[in-house]
Amino acid sequence: MQKPYFLGIDAGTTNIKASFMDLNFCLIDEEKQNVSVFAPFPGASEIDMNDYWERMCAVTRALKARNAHLWGELAGVGITGQGDGLWPIDENGFPVRHAMLWNDTRSKCMDFDGDALYDAAVRDYANIVYAGSVAALLKWIKIFEPENFRRIKWALHCKDWLNYKLTGRVHTDFTDAGTSLFNVLTGEYSKEILDVLELSECRNILPDIVDSTAIIGSVTPEAAESTGICAGTPVAEGAVDVCTAALGNDIGSAGKACTIIGTTLGNEMVVEPENIDPKEKRGLLMRHIVPGTYIWIMPTLSGASTMDFVKSMLFPEVSYPALEEELERLPIGCGGLIYQPYIYGERAPFQNPFATGGFCGLTYGHTKLDLMRSVFEGLAYSFYDCYRVFTQDFNILYLSGGASVSDMVCRMFCDVMGKEARRIETKETGALGIIRILQVALGYAGSFADFPEQKAKVFIPDMQRHEQYMAAFQLFAALRNSMEDFWSHREKSMKLFREV
Repeated sequence: MQKPYFLGIDAGTTNIKASFMDLNFCLIDEEKQNVSVFAPFPGASEIDMNDYWERMCAVTRALKARNAHLWGELAGVGITGQGDGLWPIDENGFPVRHAMLWNDTRSKCMDFDGDALYDAAVRDYANIVYAGSVAALLKWIKIFEPENFRRIKWALHCKDWLNYKLTGRVHTDFTDAGTSLFNVLTGEYSKEILDVLELSECRNILPDIVDSTAIIGSVTPEAAESTGICAGTPVAEGAVDVCTAALGNDIGSAGKACTIIGTTLGNEMVVEPENIDPKEKRGLLMRHIVPGTYIWIMPTLSGASTMDFVKSMLFPEVSYPALEEELERLPIGCGGLIYQPYIYGERAPFQNPFATGGFCGLTYGHTKLDLMRSVFEGLAYSFYDCYRVFTQDFNILYLSGGASVSDMVCRMFCDVMGKEARRIETKETGALGIIRILQVALGYAGSFADFPEQKAKVFIPDMQRHEQYMAAFQLFAALRNSMEDFWSHREKSMKLFREV
């Protein structure tokens, strides 16, 4: 009997990665391409959809070239992708415009805080409208780009665009749909929220919703020529990246939590239906990939990207390992220096698209290393700030994402939380999650419960350091709470500056 292989694609904001694995999740090969993100004006964050597809094709062709002797045994393809945003196509399947991404805040010029909208979200068990969501971006494009709005045939998510290019079929799944305009309990789009937003006509452009494990079609001959994937290869619907990463972190039942320290900081835990509060609108409540479960996510707008941003200015030529060796010698609290990581605004644990990052408590005695360590700590405090919202306790915390390869980062997050943390040995938990979806979809596993827990490196908290971090966190929280007026006044001033 021939051995099956599986192709999992992780379509991210900064790169597209593809993992080629066998039935036992052994990584045969992987490939990635960096992604170009455009900011045509302040607050905008866009991707050229055709270029994105071409980069995915380049990744899969490279894998085929190196693994030609195994490529014919490919059993199926699954994609996980960045969530939120708007990837619009017209009636001919061509992009209407560049995709608008999850961290796009152009819609902050509109008011989504009205009582009618909040009440509709409560009644419909839906997430509130926020900058970067499908709802907010559809409203923006209707007002500011009416010609483009009229051309939209389908309002897709990232993975749905790639699935369409592979199969010619238009679908989405419960995880991607669940971020906006969606009743998480009934599994249907919220007509009431569309009405309040005066977007009733958009109901017909929202894709049909299927399970993440649904086989939505197969690779078309045209897509096969572009990607190198054999025509007729089954394609599973897949899921949003934060949920596949949770699945790859063995987060499928209550009592577990995980944080993805990637471009965003995805803090999430499984919640039971009886613990769902329709009035709790902090973060996102979504259906999980595992049937019958829900996942509560606190996805910040700034993750490891805020570390990269400051490092590029302060230590552009120094590697992270060398830099961290120096940072670990510095005391906790950085001598009262606090960094706020809100360089893209914020959506969790509070929502304010006008929030900004910055340092406070800077004195003549501080050094560049102090500044850099305070950035690490600021991100860890943002992580802890999110977990304070969760009302359900958890026993195990898993850490993953690009920055989790650092033992220093994992120890810092573990000490700040004051709970045991684990880092699964698999480097790409998103890829593992999507291939788990693919194996269930193709019948190689009966359910997600069939997969054994993975080996992990365990980090035990130092409670003395935890107490020190908590003292510094009080400064962080007090500063954040005091900044609302400044952020509001700053935005008003910025408008005046732009008008002059």
